[in-house]
Amino acid sequence: MLSKAHRVYHWVRPGRSISSDRLEDACLPHLARALGVYRRMIGRSRGRVRDAARAALAALRPDRVEALVELLDDVVTYEWPRGGRAGERRLAVFEAEADGHPVLEADRAAAILRRVFVSQATAAAPAASVDPVPLLYADYPEFHRLAAFPAGYGAEALRADYDLAQAQAVLYDAVRVTIEATGDLRHIVQYARLSRLLYRIIRRRPGYQFTFDGPNSVLRRTRAYGVDFARFLAALVQARGWRMDAEVVLRRGWRPVTFALTDADGLRSRVPAPALFDSKIEETLARKFGPSRDGWRLAREAAVLQAGEALVVPDFVFTHEDGTEVALEIVGYWTPEYLAEKLAKLEQVRGTHLIVAVRKALALRAGHLPADVLPFASSILLKALMPRLEAFRRR
Repeated sequence: MLSKAHRVYHWVRPGRSISSDRLEDACLPHLARALGVYRRMIGRSRGRVRDAARAALAALRPDRVEALVELLDDVVTYEWPRGGRAGERRLAVFEAEADGHPVLEADRAAAILRRVFVSQATAAAPAASVDPVPLLYADYPEFHRLAAFPAGYGAEALRADYDLAQAQAVLYDAVRVTIEATGDLRHIVQYARLSRLLYRIIRRRPGYQFTFDGPNSVLRRTRAYGVDFARFLAALVQARGWRMDAEVVLRRGWRPVTFALTDADGLRSRVPAPALFDSKIEETLARKFGPSRDGWRLAREAAVLQAGEALVVPDFVFTHEDGTEVALEIVGYWTPEYLAEKLAKLEQVRGTHLIVAVRKALALRAGHLPADVLPFASSILLKALMPRLEAFRRR
């Protein structure tokens, strides 16, 4: 992610709403030149590589250049001396030659360095060509050596990283974030927890509303929670069917402005996108059922169920034309611990129409659940599922 100093935003409605900076197609040739710099300069110091990249990007707006260089630095690999040896060698040089300071002759400087940095300054290099500064300060970031550049990383990938990073930087000053979501709810809930966000969920038609406010709304403002928002955005953009509205306080004393994004904005990240199906059983059922059947519509991960203090996102939700809604959770076979935890959660679900599909060998263990248990062998049969759905309509 970028630092706040690299943030670029634009006013959509002055004093009311903003948008994050996005790179235009015309920027791609300049990005390609900067990428070429990094590929050509393997083995060179970080300072020289960054300066060359800045020169390659000089035709862009100045407020974009440093952000792009930072992002390029994030994807490459640098090498430098580890541990405290570099500092110890510097001290040895300074102690050994303190009486002769300053050392002005290049040959003498090279000899001193060769004596202390035996592994780095060798007789194979002419004495006059040894640059004492990089040898003495090789552990300083400016002198880290570029070791590798990722294969396949091109201008489009760099633009995607920049567009996402600028949106994340806007969220550093967010005090409240609201997300309307209609799908991929398991993905959203999972990454909200991994990002350490506190949230409330309200059912909407269709979908759910997630409200994230956390300590910013009740304690002093802290950028740490904004960084959590930014991390979460990298996962959110991989989901489908969402809209985000964030209240952002750009400066102390200013009133909040609105920053809005949707899945249609096309932001991309390298966080894994949610798989369309978690198992072959789910995929087979969805294909056989189709988008709709006998007045029922099928949606994947489109509900959130309260299970005591935990949340359960069922695999499918079936909604009939008359408004009847039935959730289906498929319990696969993993480990005894997984099964025990899964059944314990489902046991606490109340107030919803729920079908739990389990392997026949587990049907007795699931018999106590407050749900309609659907045993299956290798796949879920429609002739067994459809009567159970219709039974909920009659109730």
